[in-house]
Amino acid sequence: MSFVVIGADWCHGCKAVRKKLTSVNMDYDYVQIPPGKQGWDFVEKVTGRRAVPAVLYKFKDLKEFYSSIEGLGLPERELTEDEIDDIDD
Repeated sequence: MSFVVIGADWCHGCKAVRKKLTSVNMDYDYVQIPPGKQGWDFVEKVTGRRAVPAVLYKFKDLKEFYSSIEGLGLPERELTEDEIDDIDD
C-alpha cells in the first residue's frame, strides 16, 4: 500500500503531510496541482472537493482495500439511516 498526496508547494498542510509520511518511511507519490482554476478543477474532479492536501491510498484492487481495513481490527457497527441516505445520494 502506498499513498498519493495531491497538493501545492505553497500549502503548509501539504508540506506537513509529506513530512509526516517521510518521517515514518511511508511510500507516497506527490501530485502537484497546476496553478489557478485548472488546479482546483483537477482536485475537485479527483476528490469531489476543492481543498488540499488530498491524501489517497493506492490499492491493487478492492480486495486489498477490504483486507487492509479489516487488518485494523476496528469493530463494525450498523449504519444509521442518515448515513445510508448520505451514501446513497
